[in-house]
Amino acid sequence: MNTLFPVTRMLDAALNGNLNNWNEADGSSGRTPRADILEGEKEFRVLMDLPGVRREDLELSIEDQTLWVKAERTESVPEGFEARRNERAGHVTFSRTFSLGNVVNMEDINARFENGVLIITLPKSEKSMPRRIEVK
Repeated sequence: MNTLFPVTRMLDAALNGNLNNWNEADGSSGRTPRADILEGEKEFRVLMDLPGVRREDLELSIEDQTLWVKAERTESVPEGFEARRNERAGHVTFSRTFSLGNVVNMEDINARFENGVLIITLPKSEKSMPRRIEVK
């Protein structure tokens, strides 16, 4: 069993406003990267470990309210060396999906990549923000 499923389900539930109804949205191919999901007053943040991945080998896209994160890492044995033991894969594909629902402002999503960690900022939509109702 993949121990990351609860994290994915929790993000789905948080983004859809229902932590009691977790929906699995993991569409993984190769390896599923670990992720932390944080919720602030006005945004969600996803911090995802992608060790050894270069910025140019990283792809983020949104389709049908689903955020797709794909990355590749290719490593080879340096010239003049021979692999005596190879426990790390030479070519690794990372893939992860998150269902965003309607609580995220899709137009303002942004991402940055620092020291092997992808940081995705998902601003909450105005509809999902708490608001005060004036009593007349």
